[in-house]
Amino acid sequence: MKPTFHANPLNGPFEDPIVYTNIFREKRSVLFDIGDISKLELGRLLRISDVFVTHTHMDHFIGFDALLRALLRRDAPLRIFGPYNIIECVEGKLKGYTWNLIKDYPLKMEVYGIKEDSVAHASFYAENGFQRRDNPEKPFTGTLMKDPLLRADGLLLSHQIPVMAYSLEEEYHININKALMEEKGLPVGPWLADLKKAIRQEEESQFLVNNKLYALADLMEIATITEGQKISYVMDLAPDDENMEKVIEFVKGSDMLFCEAYFLDKDKDRALARHHLTAALAGKIARLADVRNLTIMHISPKYRHCENEIYLEAMREFRG
Repeated sequence: MKPTFHANPLNGPFEDPIVYTNIFREKRSVLFDIGDISKLELGRLLRISDVFVTHTHMDHFIGFDALLRALLRRDAPLRIFGPYNIIECVEGKLKGYTWNLIKDYPLKMEVYGIKEDSVAHASFYAENGFQRRDNPEKPFTGTLMKDPLLRADGLLLSHQIPVMAYSLEEEYHININKALMEEKGLPVGPWLADLKKAIRQEEESQFLVNNKLYALADLMEIATITEGQKISYVMDLAPDDENMEKVIEFVKGSDMLFCEAYFLDKDKDRALARHHLTAALAGKIARLADVRNLTIMHISPKYRHCENEIYLEAMREFRG
């Protein structure tokens, strides 16, 4: 099975934590956090449809300007999600520049600030100089975005300040039986993407393949529906019982968990004072949540000389 989400850390473990997630065959990517994104070439920047910001400390948000510059002439809108203050932070960034010559630029940004029980929404469009326009608030149910392919969920936690954790989940995965296709004389081609789209949207469609017209029902036997993929992203989390209980439930069953491991357990007093997880706690979250794979990130630079200890501690707790 080819995974739908191809998710990888952008930077090294001691650098700004960012996960770039390419969505297979969708010409679209999402970004978890937006610190230093200088390693992303223009082509990959232009694919980004959604940015999920955990909080606006500099190492999680400084890349906003670089992304904005890359997308100014792009027609497709950009959605940005974050804790309740994300709208004010985006507005502040935009106010740092003069926008008198961009009224014919197409970029539109929709920014969503998550509170305990509601989501604020503001629009910033190039055509009016990125002046803020507030939209009606909506109830926060846990789900931030949903389309026929995937669902993005968010969880409000604490890092002394509000901080978000995120998950991206495929509603279900569609596997194509290549052997059965060959048996039926059906070629591999772009029509398969249209087939998957029709299945997800439950549309009665027709497909012209090798000059023969097929109804959706005629092709369903080459498609098998299986459980979808889930990835989760957890950064800068205070190591208290309430956070731990919430986040374990939230990331439960993830195929991949990207999690901070800022301190070693021997420095847990420091972790408590700085509102960060230890490597052991990252491993514990993954184990108790029955996560399949754990990638630790965002390690304190003080451990550059003993990086292996961080990985060993996390994996001992994760794998037992």
